[in-house]
Amino acid sequence: MKKPYVYIYGTGWGSIVAELLTEQGYKVIGMWSYDEEELARICKKLQIPYSTTDIDELFQHLTENQKNKDKSYDAENTIVWVATPPYHLANIARQILEYSNNIVVEAPGVTTVEEAEALLASASKFAIWLCACPYQLKNLPAVRQLRNIIMEKKYGAVKSLEVRIQCNQTELCSKKYNWKYDKDRCGGALNMFGCHIIDLLTYLLNDTKVDSVQGTLKNFVRQNEYINGFRSITGDDVCNFQLRFKSHKNNPYIADDSVVAWVHISMLYPNTVFRQEVTVLTEQACIVLDNCQLKVIPFQTSDDEAPKEIIVETEETPKFTCEGLAPGQPAPYILGMKYFIDSLDIKKLQFPYDEQRQPRLKFLQHLVKVLEKIRLSSEQRERGWVPIEPRETKVTESKSKRVSSLTKGNNANQSLSPS
Repeated sequence: MKKPYVYIYGTGWGSIVAELLTEQGYKVIGMWSYDEEELARICKKLQIPYSTTDIDELFQHLTENQKNKDKSYDAENTIVWVATPPYHLANIARQILEYSNNIVVEAPGVTTVEEAEALLASASKFAIWLCACPYQLKNLPAVRQLRNIIMEKKYGAVKSLEVRIQCNQTELCSKKYNWKYDKDRCGGALNMFGCHIIDLLTYLLNDTKVDSVQGTLKNFVRQNEYINGFRSITGDDVCNFQLRFKSHKNNPYIADDSVVAWVHISMLYPNTVFRQEVTVLTEQACIVLDNCQLKVIPFQTSDDEAPKEIIVETEETPKFTCEGLAPGQPAPYILGMKYFIDSLDIKKLQFPYDEQRQPRLKFLQHLVKVLEKIRLSSEQRERGWVPIEPRETKVTESKSKRVSSLTKGNNANQSLSPS
């Protein structure tokens, strides 16, 4: 089967996507970025025939190719991949809806609830379905295996979850100042990793949505040897937050009425090795996903036996490995993207828009609300759980009677008082 042509908007993560697509036989025929130097480097390396720093020119190039009668180009077999910084994603995606039916929008896709609603409205207007936000972690065989273990309750129900991410900010974000350092342009630890972690935990708990949150965001390093002078780092480099998932009738995988996930993200580690560890504590064992490796530590059955670590082999044979990746690169995310590209079917991008077939875009609205509430919790002086959706206030009948009697008494006193 012939692989689709691809246009890519954005370098940075877009450069990694372009390399992964080329490795798997896709033909990248056009690329856009503000960064002229990086754009020239990646286009030369991957032999991309067309590149520009003017976004309108790429739109025009896309339109001309659609009208081109050359049989070597097939408009129906072309994907537009939007991998720009988060603050550009939704706006560019809405514009591309007019030019292409096959669109992949990188995570997080949107940064506000209003953007999510506008993207939904645009998809409805042009009767197009978006392949929005390929959250890479769910594509990992080890993650799918972990979910199966939870669903089968092999080690009992889930009691709590913990996620720890350790990385070096300069190694991950580049030595040049960019949006990842700027809080106002969706930079910082929460914006970079938060959406992926929330999506991952929701997936592991059988699509259970977050009920309430609390968190703290801190920016400890304002300048370093590369970012200095009039430039300063404003994005959070340390992020701690908790997510509470409420149990429901269709979710027997949670041990109590609710389960709490503790998430700690630090970009201040001096070593350049990226590490992500997801720990699921169940009734009978501790299950750990260390980067891309899954292991189980069952609770000891007697005092004489020490806990033994069991490496879990995935049911499906891994197609890709982390070999060749630099230590500072986020291996789980790059490996997950390889699996996403491998399973990408352009036919799945071409079915018509339908209100009942938009769960992923609907989930975007919920995810953005969760991120906003974490920031709100960090800004509040009084700590406590912040609900994602407003609570319904229920006034009991006795309380309402008491309030009404007090109101009547106050009115009577006012009438007896001298004017």
